[in-house]
Amino acid sequence: MQNARQPINRWLDRLDPDGSRYLFNGICSQWEQIVGPEVAQMVSPLARKNKTLILGAEDNFVLQEFTFMSQEIVDRVNEFCGSVFFDKAHVELLKGRTPLDQIQVLKPAVKTKAKKPPNLGKLGDTVPSDSPVWRVYRQYVDFFNKKA
Repeated sequence: MQNARQPINRWLDRLDPDGSRYLFNGICSQWEQIVGPEVAQMVSPLARKNKTLILGAEDNFVLQEFTFMSQEIVDRVNEFCGSVFFDKAHVELLKGRTPLDQIQVLKPAVKTKAKKPPNLGKLGDTVPSDSPVWRVYRQYVDFFNKKA
């Protein structure tokens, strides 16, 4: 039997040949340590596009300030990477997007239970049995009868 490590490594190498995804995940998870807690509260990584780091800011004031500071952030990130990973940073408004350095918690979908109508099945005699309406109504009745 073949060692599982070799095919998995080949598959991962095809997905991320230069290791940039793995490195970017490290940047996102270590964001506060890279830029400091004060900066991390105001801007967060949103994405990367080629050699551009895309950051998110909550408001226009922060956006403008960090647009001027973007080269300092790029220098800190490149120092963390040990190479020139980004050559510039672009700051955008978050607009409800979840930054990549935060864990997104999704609310579970709440399902409401359908209430069984009191006169279920009594309308079957009033509709011709060969009509499409009758077939749909039969499915509707069967839906509630299966639950009971």
